[in-house]
Amino acid sequence: MSRSPPSAIAGCGAVTAAELEDPAVAELLQGERLRTVSLESRLLLAAARLALRDAGPGVDADELGVVVATRHAGLQEYVDLYRSGTEGERPRVRPGRGPQTGLTAPAAEVSIRLPAAGPNATVCNGAVGGLDALRYAADRLAAGDAGAMLVCEVDLAPAVMEPSTATHGEDPRQQRATVVVLERADAAGARGAPPRALLGAIATAFSPTGDAAEAEARAVGEVLASTDASAGDARTWNDGAGSGTLAQLADAAASLARGETHGPQLLRAHDAGAAGAAVVDREPAGAR
Repeated sequence: MSRSPPSAIAGCGAVTAAELEDPAVAELLQGERLRTVSLESRLLLAAARLALRDAGPGVDADELGVVVATRHAGLQEYVDLYRSGTEGERPRVRPGRGPQTGLTAPAAEVSIRLPAAGPNATVCNGAVGGLDALRYAADRLAAGDAGAMLVCEVDLAPAVMEPSTATHGEDPRQQRATVVVLERADAAGARGAPPRALLGAIATAFSPTGDAAEAEARAVGEVLASTDASAGDARTWNDGAGSGTLAQLADAAASLARGETHGPQLLRAHDAGAAGAAVVDREPAGAR
């Protein structure tokens, strides 16, 4: 479990594929050469710029890191590149698409184009990946490796997998990227940007027998042990609705910032035998 000092949720941004043509979103990508850039990378870049705008001025690019949670990034590009080189009598391969076929392509693309010179990582752990990305970001901030981190989630259902994902109850039309700006609380205060909320403890657990309920109970128990709340006191946000772990986090933080909810908010996620939890609040754990 991550027991680092609470990090500040300074800003959030989310973009869907349908919104990429909206003038306000298209402006975020104006001037970029995106002909060979994947949809995942374009969505993530637009969402990252929205999140940084929401966080306000003063975030240092030299101390800005990126971590991306994803399961399928680069898969469709890999399939398309393979087919273009093997199908037909005169295969036509576009080498510029090669770098987009990797799982780490969206994280690298965002770091290069923003730019963001801090740590860069990609995690691939299903629905729990968003929590692992948050934990990675919080640890980098606590270690002083970064002044701020873009915690990102992009999980498009590639066309090549639509029948499979539909079988598992996922909507292949949900094409969204969500980005949260995580910052050291003192750094946010120094640039005059009051945080939306504070991210407290984060825990993930795995059951070798595939018992997701047991793994989730362990993760929830760990994070609640670091607060003065019980599971009954905390409002629970689940990613079971398919909107993604970071989208749920952004909603919880916004609800706290608007005063619609009070006290600790418990974020939960599970996927097969893996599960995780995190606590979001307006005050540090144990402050009451």
